[in-house]
Amino acid sequence: MNTITDLIKAFMILVNAGGIFRIITLIFSTINDPDSKETNFRRGRNVILFMILTILIYSLKDSILKYYQ
Repeated sequence: MNTITDLIKAFMILVNAGGIFRIITLIFSTINDPDSKETNFRRGRNVILFMILTILIYSLKDSILKYYQ
């Protein structure tokens, strides 16, 4: 069980780091090409939504596991 927990924690770190990297990339892309501002804004919103959903699912999983222990 510890191995699975460690893998889940590593996955969460990867999701957050990847999301932050993607947002920074979108910011630089918007600076270089102001015409794509609307598209990059929507992409950034989707990245943030994905990060929030993964954190929410992870928190729910922890709550359910602690409740049934």
